Order: sequence, then C-alpha cells, then structure tokens
Amino acid sequence: MKTTKALRIGLAAAGMALASLVACCAAKIPVEPAPIGGPERLVIDTRDPEAYAHGHAPGSLNIQLTWHQLEDRTLSYVPDLARPIALRASSLSNAEQGAAILQELGYSDVALFEADGAADSGTIELMMADDLAKVIAAGTPPMIIDIREQSEFDDGVIGIAKLVDQDEGPAAVEGLDKNARYLVICEGGWRSSQLASWMKIQGFTDVVNVLDGMAGWRDL
Repeated sequence: MKTTKALRIGLAAAGMALASLVACCAAKIPVEPAPIGGPERLVIDTRDPEAYAHGHAPGSLNIQLTWHQLEDRTLSYVPDLARPIALRASSLSNAEQGAAILQELGYSDVALFEADGAADSGTIELMMADDLAKVIAAGTPPMIIDIREQSEFDDGVIGIAKLVDQDEGPAAVEGLDKNARYLVICEGGWRSSQLASWMKIQGFTDVVNVLDGMAGWRDL
C-alpha cells in the first residue's frame, strides 16, 4: 500500500510531537559524577537489599528504586530537601530515573555516585526467617523491629516484636541503645533494609536485616 504525501507529512508531524513529549518528560536533573559521599552529600544506594548488604559505601542509605520505594520512603529518612545527595544505581538509566524521582520530591542537588568496589567496606548482616525462629526459640532474643504498615500488622505479627510504621522508622528508634543487637523485619526485606541502613548511619553497631521477612516467617 502506497502512502500519500499528506499521510507522510502527517506521520512526520506525529513523530515530532512524540519526540517533544518524550523530551518534556525526561529527567530535568543532570546526573553529574560525585566521587564521594559523606556528611555533606548523602549517598542513597538504590540497589536491592542483598547486594547492598554484601558491600556498600559506609554511611550510605539503602532505598531501593523498585516497587516505588524511592518516591514513597525517601522523605521519611531525608526530610531536608536541600541535603545534597549522591545517587548510586545499578545502571545509568536507573540513575536518571532515580534523579527524576528525587527532583519530583523536591530535592535540589542530586548527583551520581561513582561506585568504587574497593571502597565498599560497609556491610549489614543478613538473617533468614528460619534463623530468626531459632533465635527466638533459644530464649532471650534481641529486640525485633517490625517495620510495616497497620494493615500488614493486622494480618499477623511476631508477638515480641516492636511494631513500627513504615513512615516513622527514624523517630521510632530514637533513644534506643546503639550498642544493643537489633533484628529488623518487614514483609520482604526492603523496608527493613532501609531502616537498618539508617540505623547504621546513626551509629547503631549491631543491626541485622531479616531478608525474607514476614513472607518467609509465614512459610515456616
């Protein structure tokens, strides 16, 4: 089937309109290299909890890009919109996506963290739900912090756990002994990793993320 001149012009115009729309929706924050984090520039590591636990830049906060975590959780942990942020992601496209999300939230200074594997000396201990059950059965377990939302608590909790709303994690652990041991759990290891990483930043020395979470606990 041959295309007419009018149809070709129409298709070209439609293509230009689509290109303009894509340009309008693209990330407006330039992602620039930021080789270090630190007190002045907080590193937000958007990788999954297991990758983060095995090695990350010390002092970095683990808020994942997947499942809308970054847009839902960041303001709880970083309320200062002027705080400079260095964003770590598994790819440049993920970094650009994360930068756009942070801009939408109102953060004004976002750069790309240049990961150096040699500097990934930070770790977080991981535990599975069956290990948690053994710890509880052995008696006198450390404090268990369950960070989810009320509807999830209504579906079942570990009786001895401290229940913390997912948006109130930072406030809920204020005043706790920073030298004690804490086991942090959520539904599947994501929100617990966020709180565990924040606790480490605040100086808590012994924090464990229950990786398979309450989903794993219910499977026992």
